[in-house]
Amino acid sequence: MSRDETRDGDATGEFDDEFGTDDDLAPAGLGDVAPADLDPGPLATGLLVGVAGVLFLLQPVVEVVALGALRVRPVALSALVLAVGLWVGTAVYLARGKRLVGGAHAVGAVGWSGIVLGTATGNGPLLLGAVVVLVVGMIGLAVESRRYA
Repeated sequence: MSRDETRDGDATGEFDDEFGTDDDLAPAGLGDVAPADLDPGPLATGLLVGVAGVLFLLQPVVEVVALGALRVRPVALSALVLAVGLWVGTAVYLARGKRLVGGAHAVGAVGWSGIVLGTATGNGPLLLGAVVVLVVGMIGLAVESRRYA
């Protein structure tokens, strides 16, 4: 259907359905989103998780990142930023009453924090405990999420 044709709207391409206007450049329902409409909590969480992903991908290219006198490999910094992002997500979603999503972030936050601390201190039992938290937490969340399916 071309832009000039209509389904149940007028020749301007505007429709009276739940998807709003017929704009090929924006996903349905997102054409009128202004920066003031963006929610800062999930945005901050997503930004931190995205930065962690970029730092992880920089590992083969960048040998170390200098933070003052401290020199850190990007992959280690990635794990730390991911843990912080998951803690922020935990606070955001639990404060909004979204238990399942908040719980998923909490499991990830505890697990990744344990991985960061266990690796940084060379503490094998802490590292193993963190991996167990992640695995058991993922299984628990999968079982819990079946209620919502």
